[in-house]
Amino acid sequence: MNRRDTRVGVFAVLMGLTCGYDATAMAGALLLVTDHFGLTTTGQGSLFSATAAGWIAGALPAGRLVGAIGRRRTLFALVGLYLVGTAVAVSAGGPVWLDVGRFVQGTAIGVAIVATPVFIAESASTRVRGRIAVLYQVATSLGCALGYFGGYFLAGGGQWRLMLAIPGVLALVAAASLVPLPESDRWRRDGPRPALRALVSARHRRLTFFVVALGFFVQATGINAMVFFSPRIFERMGFADAFGLLVLPGFVQLAGAVAALACALTVDRFGRRPALLTGTALMALGHAVMVVVFAADSPGVVGFVGLVVFVVGFNSGFGALVWVFAAEGYPDHLRGAGASAMLLTNLTTNLVVAQFFLDLLGAVGGAGTYLLLLGVTAAAWLFVFLLAPETKGRSLDEVQAHWEGAAGAAAR
Repeated sequence: MNRRDTRVGVFAVLMGLTCGYDATAMAGALLLVTDHFGLTTTGQGSLFSATAAGWIAGALPAGRLVGAIGRRRTLFALVGLYLVGTAVAVSAGGPVWLDVGRFVQGTAIGVAIVATPVFIAESASTRVRGRIAVLYQVATSLGCALGYFGGYFLAGGGQWRLMLAIPGVLALVAAASLVPLPESDRWRRDGPRPALRALVSARHRRLTFFVVALGFFVQATGINAMVFFSPRIFERMGFADAFGLLVLPGFVQLAGAVAALACALTVDRFGRRPALLTGTALMALGHAVMVVVFAADSPGVVGFVGLVVFVVGFNSGFGALVWVFAAEGYPDHLRGAGASAMLLTNLTTNLVVAQFFLDLLGAVGGAGTYLLLLGVTAAAWLFVFLLAPETKGRSLDEVQAHWEGAAGAAAR
């Protein structure tokens, strides 16, 4: 990679670490704050649904924001907002203020998950664009693992506030890495555009349907339930000590990071479509293993393997490439709006999963829960098989021409 690509890659990694650590910092802290604040399962879910609601609040205006003030300024602004949320969460004296802090942090992350992929897609050269976008997911998975490992080492001292402060430090480092990077060459300060009308026009509606449905399947197949609630899932499988509840989930996420790295090294050679199909098949296999684990009361180690298979499949397929598809297909002035449209279904589904997964697990049991997830994952594989195109080696203009051509053919 040239110097600019290297700097973009470093920034992508640091932003991924921040977002990943943020996602699991609360999972580790949950084991402490549940007793500290006397939380019910609904109260525990609210800590994650507050974050998920923040993601929606940040993602919805993010497309307009990156178009109005630029990709780079938006990224700096969200870091400042994240630090405000971190300060509120770390100093919280009760569950309400902790929810507020997590909501503000989530709002910043919601902006980040729109602005970062757009900035990467427009700043990296064509030959490494896919690789750097996938490195973002590698770093996110690694950040998830570090959040669990950090939780393990801090749990003995009851340091849940420090658990929540660490991603704020990572956000500052990410902002520092952005300083030498210029604004995206493709951003121009445009006047207001009817983005929604354009997204559903005949020219773009096929792509919009694809990315919106893809956003739904990414969350409905259960990835964030595994990220947020892994300690509770391991608890259901019979693990009780801090190693089983925090370190083993960390190893699951570490395996996912390795899978995403393998995808990053091969996606520009073998293509996006094979990675998606293979990854989704592995996700289904992982869910099937979990159905057997809970139905047959198998040893917890088998469940650990099932979770590893699922997360490896996700990070080598959906997790690695959803941002690539969302960022590649739209013209410059609609790229942020397109990413926001995908995230609307993605994050709304995530909000439902965050709030109700623990209640579902308690109501229908592990076997019923994972059987439902298996069915959704099978539908996701069929969706990818029928509609996902191959965009390997194509410039952004060529990818856009593909979707516009497909839309024209469908209209005829």
